[in-house]
Amino acid sequence: MAEIIRLPQMLRDAEVRAGSFDDAANTIEVIWTTGATVRRVSWLEGEFDEELIVSANAVRLDRLNSGAPFLDTHGQWSLDSVIGSVVRGTARIEGGQGLARVKLSAAPDAIDRVAKIKEGTVSNISVGYRIHSVERKERDGKIPLHRVIDWEPWEISAVPIPADPGAQVRSAKSDMFDCMVERALADDNDVRRIRLAMQQRMAGLGR
Repeated sequence: MAEIIRLPQMLRDAEVRAGSFDDAANTIEVIWTTGATVRRVSWLEGEFDEELIVSANAVRLDRLNSGAPFLDTHGQWSLDSVIGSVVRGTARIEGGQGLARVKLSAAPDAIDRVAKIKEGTVSNISVGYRIHSVERKERDGKIPLHRVIDWEPWEISAVPIPADPGAQVRSAKSDMFDCMVERALADDNDVRRIRLAMQQRMAGLGR
């Protein structure tokens, strides 16, 4: 049985691929996800582990491949925060990682920030994404696991310090989005086993 919960846009650490700057094209290569499991805390859902499924079926790449912005520290309120963009058609999934090429801005107001990326002084990036669907698994003695089986990266940002893996995007409007939660098949099997055990115990007491 599925249910709907509300989640904000999320953030994850990512990285510039070492030595990937192309001076002629003014581009860098980035790894925008590895799908690692991280601990999350939500005032709506409490504490849970989040595992991103990194596959062609799970990740919606349309926004990235349409030229999603490369931002300064997830800035969303000014065009000055745009210091590049994803090169159209370069976002892809390979070997369990999300990869893309980013075109850096040549605009005068972005020169100082872009220069730090080119020289390697700034090498940390973060990806912002929306979750559309998760598979939730309850685990005995542990907090629940949310396997994110449908998600959509929206933007990539250069950041001075990598985002806390459990961080959620800071938004003045506190935008929240619907997310479908499906019970893992293993949970259904667990429920059946519990019910069967209860029935067997009750049958034994009735003799």
